[in-house]
Amino acid sequence: MRSRSGPVSDVVVVGGGAAGLMAAIFAAQNHARVTVLEGSRACGLKILISGGGRCNLLPTASDMSDFFTSGSRNVLRRLFRTWTLEEITEFFERDLEIPLIRDEAQAKVFPKSESARVVRDRLVAAAREAGAEIHEGHRVTGLERHEGGFVVRGRRDERPHDVEASVLILASGGQSLPKTGSDGAGFALAQGLGHSLIERHPALVPLCSTDPAFHELAGVSTRVRWQALAGEKVLEERERELLFTHRGYSGPAILDASHWVVRDGATLRVAWGGLSEAEWQRHFTAESRKRIDVLLSEVFPRRLAELLLERAGLKGRMRATQLHPGQWRRLMPLLTAFELPVDGNEGYRKAEVTGGGVPLSEVNPSTLESRQTPDLFLCGEIFDVIGRIGGFNFLWAWITGRLAGESAAARSKAPG
Repeated sequence: MRSRSGPVSDVVVVGGGAAGLMAAIFAAQNHARVTVLEGSRACGLKILISGGGRCNLLPTASDMSDFFTSGSRNVLRRLFRTWTLEEITEFFERDLEIPLIRDEAQAKVFPKSESARVVRDRLVAAAREAGAEIHEGHRVTGLERHEGGFVVRGRRDERPHDVEASVLILASGGQSLPKTGSDGAGFALAQGLGHSLIERHPALVPLCSTDPAFHELAGVSTRVRWQALAGEKVLEERERELLFTHRGYSGPAILDASHWVVRDGATLRVAWGGLSEAEWQRHFTAESRKRIDVLLSEVFPRRLAELLLERAGLKGRMRATQLHPGQWRRLMPLLTAFELPVDGNEGYRKAEVTGGGVPLSEVNPSTLESRQTPDLFLCGEIFDVIGRIGGFNFLWAWITGRLAGESAAARSKAPG
């Protein structure tokens, strides 16, 4: 028998974020001895800043079009069937005793308290109540696979501190928002245990522009219909809000579209206000005696209207009836097919999530157990899966955390 290197657990969870805490709850509730190792000073730091501190912990509705992966969408579909949105909502309200409110206008679910700290604290408490030990400030530095389990090498309070585990769950997150402790170290741990990685990139990230005219619109927000394009091929098309910033663009439309730009070099084309050329035609015809700057300002903010008219070479005081066909042809592409000038992105420091990561094909979709390393389970942002902005990435964390926790507990109790 090999010598003991430290405390022994049935299940060790590396990472105390959303997925790791959910995994710990369900592993402990299924009678496993569980230890959570969180490298930051406290668990769930990313939870605390989510939703501007309000914690948008779920969307009001979801389907497969809300998620992107370079892997199998059938695997995604199987995973989402393991725990439905309705069941997760019930779990938070009944089991965790967190009353929820639905913001139908934004299609988001928040805790009634509108406090992310309430959610984080209740998840930590639920894990402890189920019997899990949580070690904060415990930095994992390496993983070793041995017959019968793992040795998790690490440091706690600046001293070496190793833990043994029969079964291991990697819930170490990505590398977005590194100030919360997500520095990408978990990817190296996964590689050390035999996993490959899809190339990583910042996702749900603000985009930058060097066009000073757009910088002057900082703070202006408007609805757009956006298209991500490879040449003239439409990769994705949706309608959401765009926010101008001092460095470029943000808001739900940009965050959702950003992975196409960062990963694939796609161009972004927007229809301001979400209107088509036919809809603009009807709008101008119905109010033909109005000035065109007024007509545009009825659909989106005046400062943006003034910029677009300047670029079209038109005077805002012109009446709609005064537009001749050549002027109309100059204006319409700027209103309905405007190509946003993009010059980079804000990087991992402002990205909501990490794109790329461990391929879904490298785990058993029924359990999330690694195909490369038996007794290793993975969950959360470490996978090559991203959701849209609006609680979808939390949804992914809850679903995969639960499945990994239950499966790891069952595995730890299995004979042999």
